[in-house]
Amino acid sequence: MSSSPLAAGEDAPFRWDHVRVKLKKEIVTLGMPSVSPIERVGTYIKPMEWNALISDPDVVVIDVRNDYEIRVGKFKGAVDPCTTAFRDFPSWVEDRFKLADSGDKLESSGSAGALDKLTKEKGNKKVPRIAMYCTGGIRCEKASSFLLSKGFDEVYHLEGGILRYLEEVPKTESLWEGECFVFDKRVSVEHGLVQGTFKLCYGCKKPVSDADMESPEWEYAVSCPYCFASKSDEEKERARARQRQFEKWGIIGGPDKGRRPAKTVDIKVNSATQMSKSL
Repeated sequence: MSSSPLAAGEDAPFRWDHVRVKLKKEIVTLGMPSVSPIERVGTYIKPMEWNALISDPDVVVIDVRNDYEIRVGKFKGAVDPCTTAFRDFPSWVEDRFKLADSGDKLESSGSAGALDKLTKEKGNKKVPRIAMYCTGGIRCEKASSFLLSKGFDEVYHLEGGILRYLEEVPKTESLWEGECFVFDKRVSVEHGLVQGTFKLCYGCKKPVSDADMESPEWEYAVSCPYCFASKSDEEKERARARQRQFEKWGIIGGPDKGRRPAKTVDIKVNSATQMSKSL
């Protein structure tokens, strides 16, 4: 039986003693208070119905996650917005589809590959049919609400996200390629939510593969090929110092981190006080 008050054993993806509860205005930050999934959201698609939707040549599939997540795995033929944060997604959409401020005009800028099939004619404007997905579905709720507010008519998103798809859809029928990055100590998972092969670079908190760790730019707890060039020598040395502390004490900062400094006793003053009392 686990000693955890939450009954979370060693195999739990999150450490129970590291749980923190915070009040936040947004679970995932889009930076657009006017976008409300409660008022308007896209059409949910069950995992078992997802393959048929994204196999439709008239549908463009968009991965709503960040670039480092997509690097680990994605659905076949999905468009990568190349964003580094979720709040970058609206500007990518507006640039890619050349949205007018009024939202009355929708047209694709056009490019090779998946974006060649972006649009279908509807009246005097071109309206793309969109299918989007993310890790657990939360980001898609906001992203679909944003697209609907911009005049997109058909916006679909994977209910339960990639994780539910990997859990419910057999690997033999799957259109998923690679692994799925997750924000816990597993780092990545495969079909059946089995732990994947990726590790985490503690220098930038991004996933790294076995091949990445063969790079001369990889140094455990310091840097990886994705952050090596952006880190100064001072930053790398501080990271090395933190790792040495952790290896020696099991905690960064040493065994006294977080403790109040012990009170020091002035021996001379104390002795003088005792002598005066004895006299």
